[in-house]
Amino acid sequence: MRSRVFVSLWTLIVSVFAVVCAGEAADRPNILLAISDDQSFPHASAYGCEFVKTPAFDRVAETGILFTNAYGASPGCSPCRAALLTGRHIWQIENAGTHASSFPAKYRTFPEVLSENGYFAGYTGKGWGPGNFQVDGREQNPAGRSFGKVKAVPPHKGMSNNDYAANFADFLDQRPEGQPFCFWFGASEPHRSFEKGAGLAEGKKLENVSVPDFLPDAEEVRSDLLDYAVEIEHFDAHLGRMLDHLAEMGELDNTLVIVTSDNGMAFPRAKANCFEYGIHMPLAICWGDQIEGGKTHYGLIGFIDLTAMIYQATGVDPQLEYPLASSIREPGEVAFHLPENEAVFSGRERHSSSRFQNLAYPQRAMRMDDYLAIWNCRPERWPAGAPQKLDKNGELGPEHGGYHDIDACPTLSFLIEHADDEDLGKYLHFATDRREEFELYNVVEDPDCLKNLVGQAGIEETEERMFIGLQEYLVKTEDPRILNGGDIFETYRRYSALRSFPAPEHVQGYEQMMKEEGWHSLFNGENLDGWKASQPADSFEVVNGMIKAQATADQSHLFYTGDVHGADFTDFELLAEVMTTPGSNAGIYFHTSSQETGFPDDGHEVQVNNTHKNKNKTGSLFSVKDVTESLVPDNQIFELYVLVRGKKVQIRVNDETVVEYEEPADYEHKQYKGRNIDHGTFALQAHDPESTVYFREIWVRPLDQ
Repeated sequence: MRSRVFVSLWTLIVSVFAVVCAGEAADRPNILLAISDDQSFPHASAYGCEFVKTPAFDRVAETGILFTNAYGASPGCSPCRAALLTGRHIWQIENAGTHASSFPAKYRTFPEVLSENGYFAGYTGKGWGPGNFQVDGREQNPAGRSFGKVKAVPPHKGMSNNDYAANFADFLDQRPEGQPFCFWFGASEPHRSFEKGAGLAEGKKLENVSVPDFLPDAEEVRSDLLDYAVEIEHFDAHLGRMLDHLAEMGELDNTLVIVTSDNGMAFPRAKANCFEYGIHMPLAICWGDQIEGGKTHYGLIGFIDLTAMIYQATGVDPQLEYPLASSIREPGEVAFHLPENEAVFSGRERHSSSRFQNLAYPQRAMRMDDYLAIWNCRPERWPAGAPQKLDKNGELGPEHGGYHDIDACPTLSFLIEHADDEDLGKYLHFATDRREEFELYNVVEDPDCLKNLVGQAGIEETEERMFIGLQEYLVKTEDPRILNGGDIFETYRRYSALRSFPAPEHVQGYEQMMKEEGWHSLFNGENLDGWKASQPADSFEVVNGMIKAQATADQSHLFYTGDVHGADFTDFELLAEVMTTPGSNAGIYFHTSSQETGFPDDGHEVQVNNTHKNKNKTGSLFSVKDVTESLVPDNQIFELYVLVRGKKVQIRVNDETVVEYEEPADYEHKQYKGRNIDHGTFALQAHDPESTVYFREIWVRPLDQ
């Protein structure tokens, strides 16, 4: 029987007092990171789970350390993996911190850094993903070079045909002699879909299943959990083969083996949620005789700590331009070190395409002591997705058909089928109903996170300590969600499938009010119908319900040519929602006309520029009456209002008037002869390739009807 004694953080520190240099590769440890796809704590037999058998995971735990309080960086795969690869929280890595987006090359990953420091690095299966790593300058997956040529017939449908262990052997065969390795084993299991009935077919018993209290204890759910267990065991079997191969080669004792998962199980209220079953991960680590075996670690550990451990163990100084979120020891010392964490943190942004205009359901979470604090940053949104989506014809689909932040599965189908059941209906509500902005759970007493303690008597001191602690940490680590609302997260493109959803009630109400007051929308939020771009015409595109303006070569302008008022306006009010990114320049022209190239010859420009080097700041009537200091920050949506009546122009930024101007009768622009106040259409400017600006709502109210 393994030892179950409490092991303090400092008694677990084991160091090898050896200084390494580039020429002493044989002394440098190998790295094997094995990460399953959608596996919650405590679903491994080392934790006493009766319906999952994981001898390879247990082997790592027996010869090393079993962790009981490891927390993933996010309850979604690609952001969690990106955080693990970079050693930074999801809110510190821009696009990579959300699901199915891109991965900026400036955020270096440990396989990339180790490969530049004498390691042979590669991966098999699922590295970082889903997403598009090439669009941001990478030539290969952030997890390294791919090894996946060897295939095998999987035991059940839904499993990958990747022979993970054989591809690991192929990787080792290609390793240069004497070179240490870094290998990422990313299984596709137990990601959905599962072969229905696989667990029962393997001889597993329904009565052995432990059903979380947020799911109904029904045969359909128990069977689904058995199918999930079979997929975990498939991952574990390949891990076992890899460990055996290393042992046969005499390499296992010199390999730091880390076994975990990226996020919780693909069941309602687990994956894609910052509850325990979404972010609490299995974790076991071994490293030959460098780690005393048979220990259980009860302290808190986050995935950013794992990245720091890898750099510690290899003695590599990553020399990054930005700090890791978890500290590392001095470079040059090969060591295994566990940090002392008072708290660990997690978060999520967008998961699947599950809401109007691809909006996220942002959450931030902190685990400290026995408690889990969750901040739902946008509680007005649906946590699992809007209840209904639009079909290909734009028609409203069935009720409960839009919960795409929950993977399609027999359990979800069961909940929907019993949505109106007096006893079973509550389980669908657990997973899909809107939530309070703040949630607090005692996860020792309530691991299913069903009893929100916020506002309860006797918990006030703990509540204050938890949420102040979370807030202070988010400020310290510069999370946009707490600094300025996090509008920047809503701009990140999704490279996986997009779905259409009806506008939320508050959006519909706003649009109805605007129309009743005589306003007309110039942008439908879906495409550029009614607009024409000058060259280069690909400088404008619609992303998440916004017009993204970024010139692909020289400047470009997008002219309104639609039906509103014949695209010819004299007196008007214009209201636009705009967001700049750092160092960006753009503008909105009025009283202009369409042309193929260059800056418009006619019309005036209302400047959009908060931090670009150009001295004309947001709200300027460009080169006529300029604003020299911006009133709004980058990465935050603001309102730009323009009123033209006769020869008078008023410009407001977020309701603050910045320009009052009346054009003289003899006015003549010094460069562009047609730039005066008369009539014409509107145009959006994409200033240069280094400037990225977003335009969301664009409304006009003609005053000369």
